Amino acid sequence: MSMKYESSIAPTADMLSSTSTFFVSDTTNSPSSERTLLDSVLAATPRTTSNGMSEYLMLLFGCLFCFLTIVGILGNLIVIIVIAGDNKMRQSVMNILLLNLAVADGSNLLLTVWEWVPTVTYGSKVWMLPAFMCAICRYLEYVFLFTSISTQLIVCIERYIAIIHPIKARILCNRQNVGIAVACAWGFAALFAFPYLHYHTLTKTGICSNQAHYFSWWPHYKTAEFLCFYLFPCAAILCVYSRVAIALWANNQLGETQKCLKQTNSRNDTLRTRRNVVKMLIACGAVYFVCYSPIQILFVTNYLLQMNFNPPYALRLIMNAMTMTCSASNPLLYTLFSMKFRQRLKNLLFCNSVQLTRDAEKQTRLAVYYNINSAEKSF
Repeated sequence: MSMKYESSIAPTADMLSSTSTFFVSDTTNSPSSERTLLDSVLAATPRTTSNGMSEYLMLLFGCLFCFLTIVGILGNLIVIIVIAGDNKMRQSVMNILLLNLAVADGSNLLLTVWEWVPTVTYGSKVWMLPAFMCAICRYLEYVFLFTSISTQLIVCIERYIAIIHPIKARILCNRQNVGIAVACAWGFAALFAFPYLHYHTLTKTGICSNQAHYFSWWPHYKTAEFLCFYLFPCAAILCVYSRVAIALWANNQLGETQKCLKQTNSRNDTLRTRRNVVKMLIACGAVYFVCYSPIQILFVTNYLLQMNFNPPYALRLIMNAMTMTCSASNPLLYTLFSMKFRQRLKNLLFCNSVQLTRDAEKQTRLAVYYNINSAEKSF
């Protein structure tokens, strides 16, 4: 696939011929002591799996995928809890979009588990779930991925309108319009990913395979996917955030010349907050570009330039790990750049003790107040 290298999680056909390949040597005519020595040497030699990688390296990749999955799912779950559990944060259009992004990224990471687990465990992409889940899981995986990218594009447009055209933002960037935009993003992703639902099937060998590869229209579909979910979003994010950054820093220079006249702390705080938000979003866009560019370069090389480049299996796993990193890194970026998110996260982590203490203090103050009033009235 263009968003994920379709055979990157799966070994090629010749790799599926056996579960593992061992070093073989003819020891029929060897003395018993020599055979024992040779067996011990062979036992100490790292065995290779059917994809040509050592078992130690596959274990390393398994730990990497497991780490990215756990960190990504927990991180996005925390984002969902932090935003959904705070009434003030839910009022913000930006936070609604970030909530939607966390749902898409976390769900995508959850579904990719069924890709990398059999790969690092058995050395093949054997399907571990019921047969009817093959097409459904692959379809939902792409729906979540496309929705995540579309949401980042909506965030980009919303920030542009809010900062460059603040008067229009009150009309255009309200919660209702953003809700419509999010619904359209999900709907477009669901329709665009439909071929993955229709053409994925479980083969007799137990592999969840995409049969659309055999149709002549498939390269055209992948080209459209490349344009809609990589090239156009990256170009739009680069242009829009460059324009927004220039406007914010130019606004700062103007504010410095007027500082003695009418610059206020509130204005400085607003400007600082907007800058941090833009920095965070630029970082998200940069991470997306870096993580998905290798796979897109591979797509351009094989599909558009017809160069038939087949990278090593380890490189394919690295590229898939990079795509998972993109979905797992957004919560970390929110924590680094958003003061409100950090504060809300602290409140969430220490909510029980802090909230109980505050409630007890509040009740004590109220009790003292009412007791004093009652005593004064009695006199």
